[in-house]
Amino acid sequence: MILIEDDIIEGLFLDAADSDRKRAHYLLHKTHKDKVQRLIIALIKGSYVEPHYHELASQWEMFVVLQGRLKVKLYDNVGNVIKDFECGPGSSASVVEFSPGDIHSVECISERALMMEIKEGPFDVKYAKAFPEWATV
Repeated sequence: MILIEDDIIEGLFLDAADSDRKRAHYLLHKTHKDKVQRLIIALIKGSYVEPHYHELASQWEMFVVLQGRLKVKLYDNVGNVIKDFECGPGSSASVVEFSPGDIHSVECISERALMMEIKEGPFDVKYAKAFPEWATV
């Protein structure tokens, strides 16, 4: 059994505050070779995941926002925003799933946010993210 108690979550937020990326991860899977990758991500205001996509056919990605609010954007291949929405409790969406190739960005717009990310494994760092030519990394 895995139990994520408040002390773990509060520790994640402390780690996120000390991180340059303003976020911290807690892995629920045992290894990067697991067939399903599951993690809890704590974000603090201003954390920004730049526009990226996942290039392999198996790289769908789902996240469930448990606390706070995230601004999510979906882009076309030349950088135009084709969908822009808030995600989290109290908004019109708390769950989003991206298909392989969906170019997306995520920004924490509340003081803090907590999400669970689920994606197909195994995880290979060289295919973690791909960046469109128009995106500034």
